[in-house]
Amino acid sequence: MEPFPSTNQKIDGSPGWLHALVESALDGIITMDGNGRILTFNPAAEKIFGYRSDQAIGRGVSETLIPGHLRKAHENGLANFLATGKEKMIGRRVEITAMRVDQSVFTAELTVISANSTNEPIFIASIRDITGQKNTEKQGRQYGIDIKKTLMQAILSVSRIVEIRDPYTAGHQRRVAHLAAKMARALNFNDERIDGVFLGALIHDIGKIAVPTEILARPGKLLDEDINYLQIHCRKGFEILSPVNFPWPVAEIALQHHEHIDGSGYPQGLRDKEILLESRIICVADVVESLTAHRPYRPAFSLEEALKSINIRAGEWYDTEIVEACVALFKKGYSIDAINMDELTWMSSLT
Repeated sequence: MEPFPSTNQKIDGSPGWLHALVESALDGIITMDGNGRILTFNPAAEKIFGYRSDQAIGRGVSETLIPGHLRKAHENGLANFLATGKEKMIGRRVEITAMRVDQSVFTAELTVISANSTNEPIFIASIRDITGQKNTEKQGRQYGIDIKKTLMQAILSVSRIVEIRDPYTAGHQRRVAHLAAKMARALNFNDERIDGVFLGALIHDIGKIAVPTEILARPGKLLDEDINYLQIHCRKGFEILSPVNFPWPVAEIALQHHEHIDGSGYPQGLRDKEILLESRIICVADVVESLTAHRPYRPAFSLEEALKSINIRAGEWYDTEIVEACVALFKKGYSIDAINMDELTWMSSLT
């Protein structure tokens, strides 16, 4: 190898200077001819792949550095480039699967350029092993999933506090959560936003812990003062949940789930888009589940009666598109009673 030039020498890009750059590069530098044979193999490439340069030079890239199941695609790509001059990998940084001398595979970042020679094209590849980086990313994703699972379990535990105090609504929040999440999916929410709908619905009635048990479980028709007292649960739920920095508007869902789009709901009398879309979805799911469940002050309504009730108020109390999505789910065979309350595996990001 020729020495590096001194500071007073002109750096002219001569082969000796280029050779020094390649030999000292931290990334693997491999050159290949038009037949796919390795021409040069720098020390970084030796370290990455486990071959000495004299073991690699003269051998085909396909048989040496590429896993068997990917070799045909590589050979076809090379043939296509030589025939047309077009190759989607040339001049771009791409992620590939490569193979070491011991046949183990790893994830690499690859950049290939084509240098036209007087006789044939030369391909120069810069390759970097990113296995460690990918493992770190994978661990980060798993950590996020674990945190979200823990959060879900904590929220589920909190939701059971209300159900312990009010046995007549046991499972209510979970059934509402499942139905609301299904509706959000039908309305083309992304997975992250569906998670927010699901978890918000799981504790939308948390404020009922501030309502006396004798009101929650009182048989017969509720008195006006009972209804007024019951309505405080929305604000109480907001007060309980707002100090927690959830990644979704969970506290607002608890506050708004009894609002109507015509302003006739409570506690704020919000209208139309002043109400979160998540809250509008949970409002409809809440009504359907509540009407089809037995309460101490009234018997359960049939599903047909419950769906008729929300249809009548569509565009007045409830968002019409949301009502249509809810009705369509039941027409396709969805059943609240068929939900497995012990699994709660709805959320796509946790499965």
